[in-house]
Amino acid sequence: MANDPNLTLAQVRAIPRHTDLATTGRYLNARVEDLFDALQAHYNRPRVQRSFSPGYDPQDVRAVLGA
Repeated sequence: MANDPNLTLAQVRAIPRHTDLATTGRYLNARVEDLFDALQAHYNRPRVQRSFSPGYDPQDVRAVLGA
């Protein structure tokens, strides 16, 4: 249940009546295949373009926050 994407961790914790989320965390197992797929999906998503709220000059933002 802990690795079921259709259940939240809070729901899984409630089913066996664990009082501490760390107890439920013992049942979480990351499979290498799942990690690889998640990383591949992450790097294949388009990058979010930076935008600034109206009224802010991008040059001023770069001067304050850096490039």
